[in-house]
Amino acid sequence: MQAENLTGYYVYRSLLNHPGPVADFNELRFGEAELYLSVRQDRTITGTLSFPSAPGVDRKDFMDIAGEILDWSTLRFRLSGKGRPQTGIADFHYEYEGAVGHAWEAGVNQRLSLTGTVLRAKDHGSGTQVARAGVTASFVAVKRDFPAPRELPGVAMLPEALAMLSTRVHRLRHTTWHLLRSVWRNPLSDTDRKEITELGWGIERPPFNDKGLNLTNGAGEDFLFMHRRMIQMVNEVYQSSGAPAIRGWGQIPGADLPQYVYVPKDDPGHPGQQVMRYDAARSGSMVPPADAALLATFPEASRPTMKLLKSPDYLHFTMRALERTFTSPIELSRLSLGALGNLLEFTIHNQMHMRWAAIPRDAQGKVALRGDFDFDEKWDDPAYDYLGDFYSSHVNPLFWRLHGWVDDRIEDWFEAHEAVAPGEIERTDHKGVPWFEAGKWVAVTEPFDWPEGGHHHHGEHEHGDEQAVAVMLKVLKIVQGAQEPRTAEGPAADALERRLRQPPLNAMSFLRWIDASAGQKAL
Repeated sequence: MQAENLTGYYVYRSLLNHPGPVADFNELRFGEAELYLSVRQDRTITGTLSFPSAPGVDRKDFMDIAGEILDWSTLRFRLSGKGRPQTGIADFHYEYEGAVGHAWEAGVNQRLSLTGTVLRAKDHGSGTQVARAGVTASFVAVKRDFPAPRELPGVAMLPEALAMLSTRVHRLRHTTWHLLRSVWRNPLSDTDRKEITELGWGIERPPFNDKGLNLTNGAGEDFLFMHRRMIQMVNEVYQSSGAPAIRGWGQIPGADLPQYVYVPKDDPGHPGQQVMRYDAARSGSMVPPADAALLATFPEASRPTMKLLKSPDYLHFTMRALERTFTSPIELSRLSLGALGNLLEFTIHNQMHMRWAAIPRDAQGKVALRGDFDFDEKWDDPAYDYLGDFYSSHVNPLFWRLHGWVDDRIEDWFEAHEAVAPGEIERTDHKGVPWFEAGKWVAVTEPFDWPEGGHHHHGEHEHGDEQAVAVMLKVLKIVQGAQEPRTAEGPAADALERRLRQPPLNAMSFLRWIDASAGQKAL
């Protein structure tokens, strides 16, 4: 078993191991709790045991967990839990030893479980409320599904924004924009491109040329502007509802960040002590582990890439290096706006989409794999917010944190140039969005986002949306015709059949540009 399969949240239960009455169950204090474990391949384990067990409540008590896998073959582990310093349970100390429960081959929907025993390692409490060392209990911990950001208090999208973003017109708009840039040069033919252009969706500035990523034609400006306009639309919904706008990540989240983040606050009832309070602004950014269930939703050839993308090493050695580059005034002052946009989109932006992508699920919580060009209305349910798919990513709360980070790089870029040559880049508005005049460092006068026929602001009548949807479906039908696999015979046909039996790597997946193991390259 891989470490990723053990990482996550568990529902924890314990029962005392002595012949006293069952009423003594509460003596251990941790009869019911929430267990969070982060397991590394080097056998180290860190995490927390918190109570009450309900996730995301305002206040919790925490024991910090540290331990190790004793034996990968038998899946035995040992943990030590100690109360968080300066809190009401700072003197708690418990030791745990256990193993992963047996997985039945014929089991139906069996969840991973941990079982074992726990020892109170030292006395805690005072006066008549002393809990003596030496008490033992049995425990079982059952793994939960990964907590989706939309389920977290203060992280979920505002209902009005969610209702807007999950509509068909918004889903298709985001899909059509990204997909056309991906396929414009290949496999679309001249006839395809002509038909699409006549429908208003022509791509004047493809992000790739014969040599690879095009850093001179301004394609990256389209990417930055389109997403800035989306951010502004969502901010307007929040503003009209009297809610603060979603804040982008100030820094790319760390590798060991839990999904529910609690921060220490002074305890007014106990001077000198602290309580742990839920922090919605920092919650929701845990990396969904690359466990077996998640990897099973990808083609075999893509699984090593997904494991790599979600690993701590990838964050430390690849994404942190890119983050330093894209926040460096020296580096930014050397880039045009279009070069910045293209470099961001096809490196760290796509990586962040897939690093934080969880198992796609439908409204019933079942694994849901949307196939290429499947635009059934069931995918319009707000619960379908898979971060790895053009059709759904913008419905996910993390999309706006991720793209907030990307959008902040635009202002860093402007300030870097302003420091070197004040006034060389002039600000303007385009379609009501703060932007920049074309010039030495800005190639495009009117960056492209989408045809205006179906656009409307929140609260306005949705006139034209049906027509816009019909046009986008025509465009996507043309792309589908160009993407259909050619007929094959012999070994080639067998290989094609094997590929089609696997989960699809959707043409609308952000992974298609970073899946080195599948040998995919930009054309």
